Parts: sequence; structure tokens; C-alpha cells
Amino acid sequence: MKLLLMGLGRQGYRILELLLEKKPGPVDIVDKQETALLRAEEQFGEKVQSPGKNILSLPDNERIKLLEGYSLVLDALPSTESYQLIGDCIKAGTDVVSVSFLEEDFMILDQAARDSKVRVIPDCGGAPGFSHMMAGYSVNHLRGAERVVMKVGAIPARPEPPFYHSLTWSVEDLVEEYVRPAKCRHEGIIEAPDPFDTIVEEHIQGLPLQSFLSDGARSFLTNFPDVPFMEERTLRHHGHMDYMKPFHEQGILQPGLEPSETVGSSPRRELAKRLEREFSSLPPEDRFIMQIEVSGPNGRHRHEYNMPYQAESGVFGLVNSVAVTAVEAAAMILDGTVSESGVLPLELLASEDNFARMCRAHREQGAMVELEVRD
Repeated sequence: MKLLLMGLGRQGYRILELLLEKKPGPVDIVDKQETALLRAEEQFGEKVQSPGKNILSLPDNERIKLLEGYSLVLDALPSTESYQLIGDCIKAGTDVVSVSFLEEDFMILDQAARDSKVRVIPDCGGAPGFSHMMAGYSVNHLRGAERVVMKVGAIPARPEPPFYHSLTWSVEDLVEEYVRPAKCRHEGIIEAPDPFDTIVEEHIQGLPLQSFLSDGARSFLTNFPDVPFMEERTLRHHGHMDYMKPFHEQGILQPGLEPSETVGSSPRRELAKRLEREFSSLPPEDRFIMQIEVSGPNGRHRHEYNMPYQAESGVFGLVNSVAVTAVEAAAMILDGTVSESGVLPLELLASEDNFARMCRAHREQGAMVELEVRD
């Protein structure tokens, strides 16, 4: 059973660590940065190996031929590169688990995946990802719902001015959160407001925070069309949105200003580089928190989740949450728990057993996972 991990950034590297705890290896690894490959080879030795070529740069037929040799691909690439990889895996007949925050509608690949008998688990991170499994479990358990609200955020344990945030994952993808129209459903109607027009006050797990609508409901909108009110809200400490607001007013953080494919740069990419230069040295301690509320005629569920920073290993809470979700989902494919082919975001895999299994996996890595049930 041959596995391939694409991407060795913070999330990809943590995925590799957890994967090798479950599977002794070897695991093939690919990254554009030679230093990332050398680091993995130094730490894991013969447990990892490199195909010796950048798969994404190969001609289509060679790339698909190479992917045919793997049982499963774990995708931790930047979101701009993942859609092509998923499509190639489907053509190659190779299962794939992706943690990337795709802009494209991956559900349109469902029929092709079914035809190829391929299992694709997209958006397989903390949120979207485990958040969708929590919400999907509750909608199923309550036999329908009228309202689903997912509040999620990777926030610093000790926020510092002027940024009041921390950089725990792809900075370009972080910037995308403030740009993408926040698709949600209110009173049965799909809306896509500007995130900066939706900021509200929150008090979650003892923390005074702010939230804004974000593009995290995603496939949940398609797969649960009968829920009339559905939204995801991203959580931030006070002060952070005030810092980002001028970039929105200048037009940098507004839809329509896309990165240039010809020059390889754009105001958004330059902003991401600036944020990384200025704030990458902030204290690393973070926490990834979620509050998922589902209510309907048959009751109400509230999920509370908190993955803290791992001081001993230096692993961010968000990074750990993403990696745990992805590795456990991959294990579900490899052991046959997930047998149905198609595009299967985690809300479609939210059975009683799968939900309990995913909760255990997160608790084993230090997360607080609780469910409050009210009639």
C-alpha cells in the first residue's frame, strides 16, 4: 500500500509525523522546497522517500501515470494547486484526502470520482473538516435542523498589538478568508456578503471575541439543502479586524482583485508577504477553538472544541487539528471504513461510529471535544 504526501509546510509536516505513527512507512513525500525534503529525510530516515521529481511540473500523461502507482494521496498543497491534483488523482484511480481550502466547487467532481471508483475527502481539516462532521452528525441525529452555525478560529493565546493574531498556516490562504464572498443561507436563500460587513461580538469559552461570516459552509450548503439557516463565522481577537480594515478600504481585500498569473504577484500576495515579514516572529502559542450549534424541532446540539498549542513539540493547535483530521480520514479509507466512492466531505461521513472515532483521535492529541444535548 503506497502513500504519497504532497506538501511539507507546517500542516503537511505534522500530517507526516502522525501518519508515520500509524504506518511505519515508507511514505513518498513531495515539496518544492529542497530544504523541507532534507529535513524530513534527516528526521525519519528510511521511513520517507522522494520520487525525485516535482509531480505537478510533469506533463499531464506522465503525472497521471505516476499517480497511478499510489493507493492514497494526502494533499497539503496551497489551495491554488490542489484542484488540479484532485482531478489528476481521479483520472489515475487513486484515492485522495485534501486539507486545502479550495476556491473551486469540488462537488462537481463527484460523478467523475464515482465513475473511477475513487474516494475523495476534500476540505479535510479542522474547519472546514471536523467542523462539518460535528454539524453533520447533529443534523442526522436530530433528524433535521432549522439552524446550523459554525464558529471557528485559530487565535493566539496571548494576542499582541497591533495585529492581535498569529500566523499558524498559509498566509496567502489566511488573506483569502477576508476576500472570498461568505456564502451562507438565510431564510432558505443563498447569500454571499462581504466578510467586513458582518462583524459581530462573541463570548465563547470565556473569551470576548469578534466573528465575521466566512466561506466555510461550502459543501454543507449543497449536501444539506433543507436547512434554511446555515453559516460559518470565523473568530478573531478584538483589534485584528481593525488592523485589516484599511486594506479592505484600499481595495486589496475585496473580491475581484485576483493574483496575476503572468507576473506571479498581486497586491494580495504582496500583503501576505508583508504580514509574514512583520508578524512571523510573534509568540507561537495559539489555540484552535470551535463552537458548532445545530437546532431544530427535535432539539439542540452544541459542540465545544479546543485544541491547544503543544509546547513540548511546538505544534500549533490549528496545525494539529488539521493533521489529526486528515490522518484519521486517510485511515478510514485505508481500513475500508469509507468504502463508497465519490467526493465525500466529512458531513457525508458523519455516522455515529465515524464521529466517535474522530472525536477519540482528537482527544488523544490533546483536544477538548464536548457535546451538549438539549431537548
